[in-house]
Formats: sequence, structure tokens, C-alpha cells
Amino acid sequence: MLAAIFRGNKKIEVSEYTLPKLSVNELLIKVDCCGICGTDKHIFSGSAPSSIPIILGHEYSGSVVELINPSAKFKIGDKVAVDPNIHCGYCNYCRKGMINFCENLKALGVTLNGGFAEYSIVPSSQAYILPFDFDLSIASFAEPLSCCLRGIEHAGIKPGNSVVIIGGGTIGLLMVQLVKNCGASRIILIEPDQSKQILGLEFGANFSFDSKEEKLFENIHDLVNGHVDVVIECVGDRSTIDDAIKIAGKGGKVVIFGLTPKDQSVTINLQYLFHKELKIFNSFLNPFTFQSAVNLLVTKKVEVLKLITQQIHLKEIPDYFSNNIVSSNIKVQLINNQKEKL
Repeated sequence: MLAAIFRGNKKIEVSEYTLPKLSVNELLIKVDCCGICGTDKHIFSGSAPSSIPIILGHEYSGSVVELINPSAKFKIGDKVAVDPNIHCGYCNYCRKGMINFCENLKALGVTLNGGFAEYSIVPSSQAYILPFDFDLSIASFAEPLSCCLRGIEHAGIKPGNSVVIIGGGTIGLLMVQLVKNCGASRIILIEPDQSKQILGLEFGANFSFDSKEEKLFENIHDLVNGHVDVVIECVGDRSTIDDAIKIAGKGGKVVIFGLTPKDQSVTINLQYLFHKELKIFNSFLNPFTFQSAVNLLVTKKVEVLKLITQQIHLKEIPDYFSNNIVSSNIKVQLINNQKEKL
């Protein structure tokens, strides 16, 4: 099969790759669609770790084409979405139910070969069955959506809350929809790109602002009668984290969802934090949220097609990573089938 293999030092090459034989608890998946994530870009640039050499890609979906023991659970032809995060089940964290902190955590597309390929070997525990007619380009959003659901759990949004979301990329626009589903009365998106602002409003935000707006804090203050219950930061930058803490109302919550570079630290004025009694959360991976993400996509409670701004084929992967990545893109996907690109 063909695969895009990352060899370290900003080098990805498409070449033939021979898959090993399946074991009893594995499925061979024909990859239909794989989203390109910020983590893939960080691995490519050297700012995030991975095994080397490795087939990247952890946001993927496809069809079962081979399995050793057919069962009531899986059969040839089943469409599936893949949860890349594999926990051991027996370490201290797993036994506490904290599987995202598994001491033996593995991840397809990071430590094990993933979805930038024509085929992928997937543990059957990581495959989630989809309706037979479901669009697999939609299904590949299950992984990022499942991670967002973890952040939403921390946010604890109640009906009627006012919520500010900073950043209108894939994650921010998924968060807008999840926050709307939680019953927030006022949803405010902060995003400099006008096209992303428009999408945010379509997805349920009540207001959108450019992050560079001169009276940003004052305008938000006026819209929410002086109190923001929850701020979800989806950028991962020192300045936007600082803004999130400033925007949050007294007794409010801040979910820092965006991933900052390893060498970036944030300074917080503790007196300012003390007087507001803020609750600050981070969010890591997707413990027990993948099936919920699949359910939301299948029932169309979360819409994702408008987030797809570009689709490329496998042989285009090296050029995509080597060239400057267009910042106006929201979600770029690798597609392996012969259908026309969106």
C-alpha cells in the first residue's frame, strides 16, 4: 500500500509500505478520510514528540476490509470512525478511570501508524461503527469533537449561562455548537478572520468580535450585563489566555483548551485571580467521550461539512506540509477515494 511516512527532521515521503499480518483483535481499515490536525503539524515541525518513522494522522474513518474472527460486532464492509488513543486498562490511572493519563498510553498516528495511508491496522476496541450510508468525511471529525466534549465537561455550562469562545478554528467552531447545545443564552466568539466569524454566527454564536477590536472587553461586558460565566480558550497563546482570564466574570470558569508551544509560559496576577475566585481548567484527550461524539455527528446535532476548506490526496501530503500552510483554512482532509474533492 501507499503511505505518507514521517521520517523526522521535517521530512514526509509517500512510498510503498508493507503492513504486518493482522492479529485476532485487530481490523484492517481502508482509510477513506483523515483530517490533518495541529498536532500533525507540530510533530512535523519538531515541536511535538512522536515515534520515528511513523505514519501520522489520527482523525480518520474508513471501512473494514479484513478481520480474523468475524463477530456480531464487526463484519467486512462496516464503516467505522477510529479513536486513536489506546489505554492499557491496568495502570494506576486506568484503574481510577483516568484513562487519558494512562501510564502506557499509545496513539494511532503518534506512537503507532495512523491514517495518512491507504490502509490502517486498528485495534477493534478503537473502532466505532457508523450507519452504512454515513459520510466518512464527516465521521473523521469524531476525534476532535470527542476532545472538545472533554473540555465541555470541565466547562459545566448551565442553561442561561453567558459563554465566550476565543478562537474560531476547527475547535472553536465545534465548541460554539456544543455550547449552544448546552443551552447558553449568550455565546460570543472572538476571532480575527471574518469568514470564521460568519461561520460562528451560523453555528449558533450570538455575537462575534475581531480580537483586535479597540473596545473588545467593554463591548463584551455590555452584552452580558457585566458577567461572563465561562470562557473557552481555543488558540493556545499567551495573549489569548491572558484575555480569557480578564474576560471571565467573578466566580466564573476558564477552560484553557488551546495547546501552547512547550517553551511558552503564562504569568497570572494572583491578586487579580484571588479577587475573581476563578476556576481554571485544562483539557487532555478524550476519556469516554468518543461514542458521544459519533452520536452527535450521526444525529446532526453538530454540523461539520462547512468546516472542510480543503481536501487533498495522499501524494499531495509532502507538498502540503513543506509549503506554508494557509491560515484561513479551517479543516484540511486527506481523502483516499476517487470522489471529487469538496
